[in-house]
Amino acid sequence: MKPHEKYIDQLNALNELITADFNFYRDLNSQIDRRLNELGKRGNIEAHADEMRQLLEDRAQIKDTALKLLPLRDFFKNGFPEVGDRLAHLSKFDRAKGVF
Repeated sequence: MKPHEKYIDQLNALNELITADFNFYRDLNSQIDRRLNELGKRGNIEAHADEMRQLLEDRAQIKDTALKLLPLRDFFKNGFPEVGDRLAHLSKFDRAKGVF
């Protein structure tokens, strides 16, 4: 395996980790939103205020983490595919076999 192929494998693995983490936090945020909506529809907010407060605090932390992952996820989602095309094109003209 050529050195640049190792880098590509590492980037692909990193992409998978970032995407999985982002999806996890996004799904968790959705679950909290659904629960808040359920509690809000019950009509007696005072009875559920403690749970709602805790859910809102948890959601703030989860959203903060997801927002920090978002630029990394977008980098791979929007910018990385072009790199794959360029590498495929480059392999056609690989004159330095085994060098890099």
